[in-house]
Amino acid sequence: MSTAWDWVVPLRQKHFGEPLGGLYPLERLADGEAYWALHKAEMLRHFPPEVFFDLRALSGEEGERARSRLTASEGAHRLADFWAVRDGEAVVAMFAGHQRDAETYRMWHSVIHPEYRRRGLYREFLRRVLAYTRELGFDYVVSEHAPCNNAVIIAKLKAGFRIVAMDIDAATGAGLNLRYFHNEAQLRVYEYRCGLAALDERLLAAGTGAMPLLLEQLRRGSGADPKT
Repeated sequence: MSTAWDWVVPLRQKHFGEPLGGLYPLERLADGEAYWALHKAEMLRHFPPEVFFDLRALSGEEGERARSRLTASEGAHRLADFWAVRDGEAVVAMFAGHQRDAETYRMWHSVIHPEYRRRGLYREFLRRVLAYTRELGFDYVVSEHAPCNNAVIIAKLKAGFRIVAMDIDAATGAGLNLRYFHNEAQLRVYEYRCGLAALDERLLAAGTGAMPLLLEQLRRGSGADPKT
């Protein structure tokens, strides 16, 4: 068994060791197969049916061989977390997340049993995920949601997530893409791109491409050095 992620174990215990809401213990499941089996057995009946597509199945054996080769070339498996939250034997919530790349952690799946909603469980788990991913060193936490999923979208926006895109995925349909910026400077770059005209020394120093041209235009327009 690979030991590449052993250093994460104490951080998981630090951020997820205490019961959610002080009442409901979190159980880390072994892998995605165990997670989805438990979800099917305990949670699926509480949610409306949805249609998805397995795009991997459409790529055939050749596509599977290509993916296996790429996975083997990565070395260590990417970080993944699968959690079940219990009240005694009952499953009251489930959460899954994984590393997308060296900078990005994706909150992939979150469900709360209808009888346990409005108790702050999602809000608390979200807070823990943000603290956990910050300590792990990720720059971003991302998630995708159906545009009509107001409850989760509002909760994420209140926690500091930003809207970065909307797309249509062939497998899952329309999705609103959200991103949380752990790096404050990167958040300011995002805000600048959204129209907030605030550039500081750090952002100016990190500017590439046509940044020298922009600075020259600002100098000519104001008659002053924009860095002063």
